[in-house]
This record gives sequence, structure tokens and C-alpha cells, in this order.
Amino acid sequence: MTQENSLAAQLLALMPEPGVWVTDVPHMSLVRSDEAMTERAPVMYEPCIYIVVQGRKVAHLGDESFVYDALNYLVLSVPLPLDCQVLDASRETPYLAVKIGIDTQLLDELSQEIDAFSNTAASAAQRGIFVSSLGEDIKSTLGRLLSYVGQPSSARVLGSLAIKELLFHVLHGAQGDLLRAFAYRDRHNFQIARVINYIQSNYSASLEVAALADRANMSPSSFHSYFKAVTSSTPIQYIKAIRLHEARRRMLYDNQSASDAAYHVGYASPSQFSREYRRMFGVPPSEDRLVSEAER
Repeated sequence: MTQENSLAAQLLALMPEPGVWVTDVPHMSLVRSDEAMTERAPVMYEPCIYIVVQGRKVAHLGDESFVYDALNYLVLSVPLPLDCQVLDASRETPYLAVKIGIDTQLLDELSQEIDAFSNTAASAAQRGIFVSSLGEDIKSTLGRLLSYVGQPSSARVLGSLAIKELLFHVLHGAQGDLLRAFAYRDRHNFQIARVINYIQSNYSASLEVAALADRANMSPSSFHSYFKAVTSSTPIQYIKAIRLHEARRRMLYDNQSASDAAYHVGYASPSQFSREYRRMFGVPPSEDRLVSEAER
């Protein structure tokens, strides 16, 4: 049995039905879908390593597309609003994936431990998303991670160690410098990531671009340029996306009304909220329905 078939068998044993399962291994969840998606689904992804074991998926960020499958994994260095679509899945051959959240403190520690780090980190701001080839080292680590699921002590202790090992392999991969740059405090990527984290915590407040630029220790024009290099959107567009995704989460998961959700994320005008919501999600808030977790 090949490594890919072995990983798929492990996941199928853990997930006999479609859905998303948050495991007892820290920061790791499993995904299964038995149907391909006919349309894109807007999703807000936190920083993560997303490994497809079987099937194929695509993430759209602006005009760019990132396809990831059993040969390539996806990495997000910062929270990004994406349009995602499962391309290959069926009941006979389900789409199977593992999503591992990136612990920023662990990323910082590992980055500092890597020799010659200061010589390899990119000085220019890089996109906060990339696809890289899946090597045998990551596959082997992933297999051990899956073997710990359902064993609380092993999941907590050995799983945490294996997560660190997997992140180490990603940092040493062909594009590891793109992720490492976000942990290097003297680089633009880190400054932009810090501002993005601030936006995540304060999206409902009045956020002025000039004030955000000050937080990044940049001029407004430089901040605008570097922010767009990382996120493929302007600061204003990004803030709008964060607010709309959070409003949708509140409506669909917390049963808030559209007006309450709009107010809590910082909209003063219900009509503006409805207009921008429909533009992003394709339907007005009053008609929206929960997209299945498997499609995310």
C-alpha cells in the first residue's frame, strides 16, 4: 500500500461519514466530502497547513487560484477570505483532508532555531498563501498524527510534538521562507501580520488606514502596497471581508438576525450591509442558508 493509500485508509477509518471533525490532537481537524462543489464557497481561513490526502480543491484569492491535492499542500500565513471549491469527490472516492492550525508562538520559536534564518528570509512582502509539494517527510509525520487521534494522552503529548515536527518540515520545504518571513520581526510580512491580527480583534471599531499604517511603522502608501502584496486586497477591502464573514457566522451559527449581526460587526447602515453582503455571498442576508461544513 502506498503512503497516499495508507493515509486515505486512516482517514476513512476515522471519518466513515462526510463532515468536519475537530480532533483531540491540538489544532488539527479532519475533513471529508462525498460530493464535488458546483460553485465556489466564500470561507474565512485562519493561518493553517491544509493537506489533501485524496481528491482536489482550489482556493481563489482575488485573480489568483491555488490548487491543492494529494501531491501539494496549502499554507496560509495570515487570515484570508477565500473562495474555495472541492473539485474532485464522490461517495466511492471521497475528498479527504487534514487542516492544522498554525500556532504563531511555535512558528516564532522554530524560526529562531533554524540556522541561517536571517540570511534566507525575504525582505519584500510576500503573499500570505502558497502551495508547495508534499514530501515523504510530511506524509510520514501526518500518518503518525492520525494514529494518535482518539488516544487522549498520545494526542495531547505526542500529537503536539508531531505538529511541531510537521511545521519544521514545512519551514524547511522549498517555500518555507515564505512562511518564516511572517515570524521575522524586522520584515514587512511580520508587520503586516501584526496589523491583520489587530484588525481581527477590532473589526467592529472604526479603523482608519492611516492609524493602521502607524501600527505597522509605515507610511500610508507603503502600508497600502505591502498589505495588498500579502492579502491581494486593500486594507479597506480586507476589513469589509472580515466584517461580512463574521456577520455571516453570527447569523448562521449564532442565530442572530441580519440587523443584529450587521450592528455587531460595525455597520451603521442596514441597506449598505445588505448590499455588500449580497455582493460577497451571492444572496441577501435574509435568504442566506448555512453552507455544509463539508464544503468548507
